Amino acid sequence: MNSAIDGDQEIRWSQVEDSFFVGNFRGNFVGYIDQNPDGSFTCYDRMSRPQGQSSTLEEAIFSLNGLYSSDASDGESNVAGY
Repeated sequence: MNSAIDGDQEIRWSQVEDSFFVGNFRGNFVGYIDQNPDGSFTCYDRMSRPQGQSSTLEEAIFSLNGLYSSDASDGESNVAGY
């Protein structure tokens, strides 16, 4: 699973277990998504903080991609340079 974030650069999502997905961008951890027993998906950011639930995997990926590209701590760029 890939999704564009910056031109030819992509966040890459990998399914590492049946209901567990991990994202990375240029080798940096983006976050993870865990599928719940009811079929919904819980999103966790790069600091493993819960960031809400989504009804589909695609929505969860979109949510974390957006968070990662806009996330900056203390006014500095995130690890992706955004």
